[in-house]
Amino acid sequence: MRHSLQTDVRGQVMTSSAATPVGTNERHNILDALRGWALLGVLTANMTTFIGFGYASDPERDAALASRFDDLAELLIEWLVVGKFYSLFSLLFGIGFALQLDRLQRRGEGAARFARRLLVLFLFGLAHLFLLWMGDILALYALMGFALLLFRQASDRALLRWAVFLWLVPIGWSAMIHHAGIDPAGPIYELAMREFAARGVDLSISPAAWLNDADYLEQLNANPAAVLLRIGDLTYQLRPAKVLAMFLLGLWIGRRSLFADPSAHRPLLLRVAKTGMGVGLPLALVRAILHMNAGDSHPLRFAEETLYCISTPLLALGYAAAFTLLWSRGRRAILSWPDPAGRMALTNYLAQSLVQSLVFTGMGFALATRFGLVFVLLFAPALFAAQVVLSRWWLARFRFGPCEWLWRSATYGRAQPMRLARPVVGTA
Repeated sequence: MRHSLQTDVRGQVMTSSAATPVGTNERHNILDALRGWALLGVLTANMTTFIGFGYASDPERDAALASRFDDLAELLIEWLVVGKFYSLFSLLFGIGFALQLDRLQRRGEGAARFARRLLVLFLFGLAHLFLLWMGDILALYALMGFALLLFRQASDRALLRWAVFLWLVPIGWSAMIHHAGIDPAGPIYELAMREFAARGVDLSISPAAWLNDADYLEQLNANPAAVLLRIGDLTYQLRPAKVLAMFLLGLWIGRRSLFADPSAHRPLLLRVAKTGMGVGLPLALVRAILHMNAGDSHPLRFAEETLYCISTPLLALGYAAAFTLLWSRGRRAILSWPDPAGRMALTNYLAQSLVQSLVFTGMGFALATRFGLVFVLLFAPALFAAQVVLSRWWLARFRFGPCEWLWRSATYGRAQPMRLARPVVGTA
């Protein structure tokens, strides 16, 4: 049975009929805070690529500062971060879908408004892909958002069944690749390599060296080939199925408003936290060790990818449930720290790619491969802390982040009010 979202987190009935975005008084602070922490996790995972660790040669890795700590840093990041926070972001997307869809339905609108919102997000993703960085997730989120629309009338039980199925399908996909020798991503990778060569990019020496040397125009020229490489990665991982699975779980959670009154759902949240952390953490640890040691062994890579499909959603849900329980127990002073960054997640996500490109590639200081992986654990929190400070300053003056304002304005077909109203002197 569908559960209609009748009130906001403060218990106030939302009755506005105007076709406008969610206002400040309608925000769910717990979701913004959790989105902020997820943004830090995504930054940490992405920085492992920007810093050069993912594509550097062994001599380049060995020459990096503090490289002797690489194994420990890689273990921690692969164990606790990689996959978990993009899954958490996907979960939050599904929750947001439930909130927005309910609001549109109570206003007498259909799903067309949400579809338009997805189209604008897809354009942001394309711009990110072709103008800045191949690791974009926005375009995939938009495409899977259209798939999510097909489930808006599905029962709660159907949502859960489909979510489990979609996380299990990649295991069969991995078995097909490693045991049957059928790799659908292979031709895409080959096409990407041919496209790099056609554009005069020689990656045979070192991708890290090329990115350090290439200026922005050279990288821009190579980005279509890099996009093909990204499509190959998403195909190999069957990432669309994993993203849609978390969307569906988020839709289920959003229907039940678990975040609005955590105390009312404490037994369920405790079970999810205990199972997610108790089972997910050890499985994720084994998976991280396999990832670091599997090499070209097909059996080991299949085992690693299978454990990823099991441990990642468990741990992401465990993180979310534990966070919600702590929030309900009065730990908000600490947990809400990244709330401003979470309210401007799109702006901050894109800004992270821009800053890292300027710091680590030939677009700017070309510092990729100069630092060992352990520095990600220092650089990522420092950059994110700066984003929290800037986001707090911005939101004290404006209603939305710059990209959020553009997203909303394009969605609603008119410029949205941007500046906050100044308080009237003499009023309470």
